[in-house]
Amino acid sequence: MTSLMQANEARSAKRHKTESIKDAFNAAEAWERLIGYSKNGYASISEEDKDFVLKSFGIFDRPATPERFMLRVRIAGGALSVEQAMAVAYVAKTFGQDYIDLTTRQQIELRYLRIEDIPEAYKRLEEVGLTAYQTGVDNFRNILIDPLDGLAMDNIISCRSILEDIQSIFLKNPDWITTLPRKFNIGINGSLSNRCNIFGQDFALSLAQKDGIYGFNLYLGGRVGSLAHNADMFVLPNEAVKIFEAVATLFKTYGFRDNRNKNRLKFLIEAVGMEEFRSAIEEYLGHSMPKAGESLSALEGGDHYGKIALNDGSFALYSAVPSGVFSGTDLHHASEIAQSQNGEIRLTIEQNLIITGIRDEEGALQSPLFVKYPNRPSPYMANLIACAGSEHCPFGVIPGKPDAIAMSEYLTRTVPMEDAKIRLYWSACVKGCGVHGAGDLGFVGCKVPRNGKTVLGVDIFIGGSLSGEGEEAKLFLKGIVLDEAPKYVAEFMKLFQYTRFDCESLEQFIKRLRYHYEISEIADIVRHNYAMVYEGESDFQSLDRIGK
Repeated sequence: MTSLMQANEARSAKRHKTESIKDAFNAAEAWERLIGYSKNGYASISEEDKDFVLKSFGIFDRPATPERFMLRVRIAGGALSVEQAMAVAYVAKTFGQDYIDLTTRQQIELRYLRIEDIPEAYKRLEEVGLTAYQTGVDNFRNILIDPLDGLAMDNIISCRSILEDIQSIFLKNPDWITTLPRKFNIGINGSLSNRCNIFGQDFALSLAQKDGIYGFNLYLGGRVGSLAHNADMFVLPNEAVKIFEAVATLFKTYGFRDNRNKNRLKFLIEAVGMEEFRSAIEEYLGHSMPKAGESLSALEGGDHYGKIALNDGSFALYSAVPSGVFSGTDLHHASEIAQSQNGEIRLTIEQNLIITGIRDEEGALQSPLFVKYPNRPSPYMANLIACAGSEHCPFGVIPGKPDAIAMSEYLTRTVPMEDAKIRLYWSACVKGCGVHGAGDLGFVGCKVPRNGKTVLGVDIFIGGSLSGEGEEAKLFLKGIVLDEAPKYVAEFMKLFQYTRFDCESLEQFIKRLRYHYEISEIADIVRHNYAMVYEGESDFQSLDRIGK
């Protein structure tokens, strides 16, 4: 532990002011203040509680919607029972203007809540085993698993019990409420497909095999713009909780608390090296751990379309919810389907919804849910992510959700495709809540100079991956005016349409494309074709070197 201690001491000369708030934080006292605020109104809330303390309970003040709050509900592994879904729908319809956002952490965000209504909303959720505790600031966030965990044909290790055991350590435990140096994301994947962005987490256990035994490889230090790195450690399912305890304790004890932009687990590991951090885990455990096995999460992740065969003989029905814009009424309709089929609702990282246990497909598809959110959508809508954007988030540079939907609608009209898998991920700012780095194409909101003025734009990234250990997307087209971005993307999608192999996904196409071209060369071709089509210049350029 010596190197971790030294690294911590080197960064401990000045603690961030937030640490003083955390030192004084007491969950019981903070909750009593919240009850007082609910009785005395919005004006009675202290700025410190708005900015930090209430976020520990998943309550977020949103200046764009004055005197209204967002409540982030923890949905462990994205699994909702009928009873739970009905309760969330009731809260949304009764207190939150019937609005719901589905998130990239398999959660639900309720908006437009008054402070007066939050205790009752909380009560309704807690009665069915849901909570918003620790869904903000410096806490362990919602744990991700395969939305089809325990049900998918390619699910090897069911991870639900591991999730629950890990969650039981920190959830509502005063020793772990808002005591970490920074937020901490967890993922556990026991399937051959990566449907939970497993390599984008601070702490990730991903399906592996060693000496004929199934278990997990441990990956550490993922965050926006940086994938988790292999810790070279093979973990059996019954060891997962102890490994988590070791990593969490090391991070809490030695993690940095000065610069909040550099306090995630990634920076502690970079300071000491992965080998040293691995040794610290073994020292905490009191024994050595085997080296990593063969990684098995090698198939493309993301959502399925249509009807999905499950391992119990039933089916799941997929419902595309572009950018996660949903409602309590929609969730109520989904609940009715699940109830009639004795199934459950599963939320995905791509802000979509899956209903399990389906045995009467025809009856289920008659629901208003599938009229509004098609079971077999356009490929541009099926795997579309967008964060809250400037309408709901003070950091958002662009609206985000409406931009993402508008682009997908434009692409559906101009470059129609039926069988392609296309992942378009939007972040309204560099914070990256739309996980743009994992998309086939990623979009980040920015400001762009144009004719002496500053207008809204996007930086476009290419080549993110959910297959294998993957890689983050790389900058492709910088500073594209927002209104022109759909046309640039359309020119790229034409290249995909004309030269793709049968059933080739966009992720596979981009990998093949980059084998022959530098990203700058691909960008030059797209810019050239854009100018030719929309500005009347030159001739169309094709991808002659990668043709079939």
